[in-house]
Amino acid sequence: MRSRKKLSLSRHVGVVFWLIFAVALILLLVFNRKVILSNLHSLGIKIPRQAVSIPAETKEEPVLETPLAQDTIFENSALDLPPPIPIEQFAPDVMQSLAVPDADKAPAEAPQDEQTRTLYFLSIDQNGNIHRIAVKRILPDTGSPLTETLNALLAGLSKTEETQRLISLIPEGAELLSVVVQDETAYINFNEEFLYNTHGKDGYAGQITQVLWTATEFPTVKRVQILIEGRKESYLGENIWIGSALERDHFPNF
Repeated sequence: MRSRKKLSLSRHVGVVFWLIFAVALILLLVFNRKVILSNLHSLGIKIPRQAVSIPAETKEEPVLETPLAQDTIFENSALDLPPPIPIEQFAPDVMQSLAVPDADKAPAEAPQDEQTRTLYFLSIDQNGNIHRIAVKRILPDTGSPLTETLNALLAGLSKTEETQRLISLIPEGAELLSVVVQDETAYINFNEEFLYNTHGKDGYAGQITQVLWTATEFPTVKRVQILIEGRKESYLGENIWIGSALERDHFPNF
């Protein structure tokens, strides 16, 4: 009889121990989520997360430029944009157009299936200041001009642009998954690689500036909402806000 009581007691103690262990493990995962995800990413392991995307309120039908991923979920979501992040170390805006080969013949002599588009890259002056540079490109005139232009931006510099000592701070491996234009907001959906920039704060601010200013060259786009794998993220890095739609005024001096 005593042996049965001891056995029953030991079982209860074992169950309680494993419950406490499970709770401790869950709390550890919750409070160290970002560190764990970052370590997994560095090992090439990607963990899917719940998608949050375009607000449902709209006055007109959304324009879908590229197919959305099947797991993209559209939910009601509204976040107030905080004050713009000051980036005082960046020099005032510099605007200029750099011609790619045969660009001097466009758009008047360009074929009807091509159009001149504006892309934004960056340059660094002798004082280490970063400047935003507008570049003219001749691109195919497709039914998805914004998608075509953003893909050209992600593809990087041409040989002519490299000779001008321009740079791109968009991370290698970043891919465009989809573009939806709705109520003058472009919802631009990137893969996970867009989250990771090896150049720190300057790199994160630079990649957002390139995407934001390139997209808002189109008259139908006034602001840009960045999505990652169909979901919203609050920040790039530690303090570059992307939790709601951004306008050019939020990066005026880059």
